[in-house]
Amino acid sequence: MGLAQYLQPNRIATAVEAGSKAAALRVLARLLVEGDDTLGEAAVLEVLLAREQLASTGVGSSVAIPHGRVGGLDEIRAAMAIVPGGVDFDAVDGQPVHILVAIIAPKDRPSQHLKVLADVSRLLRRPPVRAGLIQAASPESALELLR
Repeated sequence: MGLAQYLQPNRIATAVEAGSKAAALRVLARLLVEGDDTLGEAAVLEVLLAREQLASTGVGSSVAIPHGRVGGLDEIRAAMAIVPGGVDFDAVDGQPVHILVAIIAPKDRPSQHLKVLADVSRLLRRPPVRAGLIQAASPESALELLR
């Protein structure tokens, strides 16, 4: 089970310009609710912001993995935003973040949530994957890279 199974082209944005961590999280919240009238963008954003208040999800090497558990969700969902110019995300290495992968999971599936986070982290540790994503010209090409 890889990241690609949780993504769809309409939940991937390439060439994003985000001037702040909050702006990047708003982009991700919008992508996470794309095509779904049951989840509210504001509720998803609140979950992502609350997690960031605990500690930054900027894991280093240009990557952030904002995440949280959401009530009313019946499956794990992911969204990706590529910020070629980078965004200050208070990452552990102090460097700008270029690849943001947001994961939301149902409240009743904490172990599955943690497994997906570990899988995403493992995948994005690979320099060729990160370089390819930053260069991706379209959501489809980013998704293809992850398959």
